[in-house]
Amino acid sequence: MGTSDIRGAILAAMATIIYYLGFIVFRVAATRMPVLRGTRPLRLVRYTYTNWLWLTGVVIVLAGVATQVEALTMLPLSLAEPIFVACLAFILFYAGVFFRERLTAREWLSIGLFGAATAFIGISNGDREVLTSSVASPLVLATVVVPGVVISAIVLVGGDVRAFGRHAKPLTGVAYGFGSGISLGISELAIKGVASVYNTHGLAAAAYTTPYPYVAIGMAVIGLAQLQIGLQRCRISIVATVLTVAAKTELAVFGPILYKEPWPADRLMLILRLSGFGLALVALVMFPRHETSQETSGIAFLPAQAGLAPRRERA
Repeated sequence: MGTSDIRGAILAAMATIIYYLGFIVFRVAATRMPVLRGTRPLRLVRYTYTNWLWLTGVVIVLAGVATQVEALTMLPLSLAEPIFVACLAFILFYAGVFFRERLTAREWLSIGLFGAATAFIGISNGDREVLTSSVASPLVLATVVVPGVVISAIVLVGGDVRAFGRHAKPLTGVAYGFGSGISLGISELAIKGVASVYNTHGLAAAAYTTPYPYVAIGMAVIGLAQLQIGLQRCRISIVATVLTVAAKTELAVFGPILYKEPWPADRLMLILRLSGFGLALVALVMFPRHETSQETSGIAFLPAQAGLAPRRERA
């Protein structure tokens, strides 16, 4: 690793920890909000974007975005991804100590598999991968963005049906983590585009002449709204973990396609990278979908259950 790589690695770790600090603020803000629903988007926007604590979390997350942009001007995605994921230990530690959340053996196994997956992807990078400044065309970018928006919308609306329908069981947060992870993963892919243009043509070109900043902001808005619903109802350790699994796997799969970062030429390294993708998928499938007992979460699933009377909803 050269000096640029080391600096990029430090910035990548800092960016992820800053992100998670923002998530923690979102989690605290969630307990002070009325019940949020994806089927009521205007109400969702009103109670989030007018909440000073939530907006503080947004500022923190934006600081993480700025740090990540700088990191991605120095590192290819396949090198940055394992660093992003390694910082997941921070949010798991914080959730266990301060929110008193407990993970089951199956959940720990899933997290361990995802850790192995990212290690495989990092090793498959080899000695050094060329950091390119290529950016995808708007049409190619749309093939990634449009399905992501559809998946996020389905999870956002479908989550309400499962959470409030008859005989509904408490959800662990896998669906919310996956939906928000898809949106935020696309946002991070767009951030990589901003970083590539910025690295080559400067800030003005990166901000005004490409669709990347607009995609990054739009998908972030969708992802953060869905994340807030998940943090209100479920454990932050599960939501943040699945979000990371979905977002970083998306980065690893679509990053080389969008930005022409070369895949490993060596057969063994290619097998390691494909195995990493497979392990990430297995880890995602293995996460339990429903809580066996509310006591395992250490938190209430809705504000009303935490003794926080939600504001009366208007018809």
